[in-house]
Amino acid sequence: MTKRRRHAIGSRRRPRRLFALWLVLGLTAVSCSTGTEPVPDNARQDDPIQVGAIMYARDLEFWQLVEAGMRSSAAEHEVPINIDVSNRELQTESQLMDTMYARGDNVLVAAPFDLAASASALQRARHRGMTIVQYDNRVHDDSFGYFVGVDQAQLGAALGEITQSYVDENLGGTATAALLVGDTEPNGPPRRDAFLGEAPGLDVLTTAEAVGSPEEGSRAFETVLQAHPDVDVVWAWNGAALQGAVTAAQRLDSDVAIFGIDMSRQVADAMSEPDSPVHAVADQHAYDVGRSAVDAGIALAKGQDVPPETEVEPVVYTREDQQALATFYRELEATR
Repeated sequence: MTKRRRHAIGSRRRPRRLFALWLVLGLTAVSCSTGTEPVPDNARQDDPIQVGAIMYARDLEFWQLVEAGMRSSAAEHEVPINIDVSNRELQTESQLMDTMYARGDNVLVAAPFDLAASASALQRARHRGMTIVQYDNRVHDDSFGYFVGVDQAQLGAALGEITQSYVDENLGGTATAALLVGDTEPNGPPRRDAFLGEAPGLDVLTTAEAVGSPEEGSRAFETVLQAHPDVDVVWAWNGAALQGAVTAAQRLDSDVAIFGIDMSRQVADAMSEPDSPVHAVADQHAYDVGRSAVDAGIALAKGQDVPPETEVEPVVYTREDQQALATFYRELEATR
């Protein structure tokens, strides 16, 4: 009798203990919900839209044109925009995203500085409910759905086609080449590989790393010409390398044909000269990149449909097409 009573009491108490356990687990789950659960990056905003944008720097005209395009979009939509610079520092980038959230920016338009490490700051912004669009490049996290930019391989391929046409028309279909590369940078290898894929007539004699500044580009240009003074073509992988190559070519009075990626005022000025060493430049059309990125962020914040990827077509400038150069100069005026 006593034993049965104990079983009966035990059977009545077990549900209470289970209920208490479930309650504790439920409260623990709620208290531990720190934003690790999936949150969409196309969050619709109920509050007034305010855009916060992050760029690497303002030292190159690429970024100045991006900023001009962003401000044009924000003005057209009558939306306030704050544009900040990370100075190519991961910690600064992370702090800026916190600052943007604190001041009420609810749309984040960001060019991630580090394709791996920048993901955590973007995830934090997303968990806070910010609408996120990446531009220029994207982190290695497929859960982020919205990107605006130029396909880097397409950029290289467009320049490769122009270069091969030059070689066919002027050098009998084959030519020697030196490459000023950025193999340590995310955009470097896809640009180089696609360029060479569309320029099969090039015999690459040497490569030199040209990363960081125009001065590095000048040094790399001088290095390859000292080793191979009779090289026919020099290819520069980005704006800094290209500006440096142009400066060095003018100083050395070199007649090597230069082809490069990323337009700037200095390069455009050189291409305006009849004996310019620069024959063609493929450009990301930075103004359209900035404008389209802010357009996409505002549309998402309003709950409108936006394609996951907005591809901006590259522009190829040649020294023969002065009308295209005039258009570039007009866009530059918007940065002032």
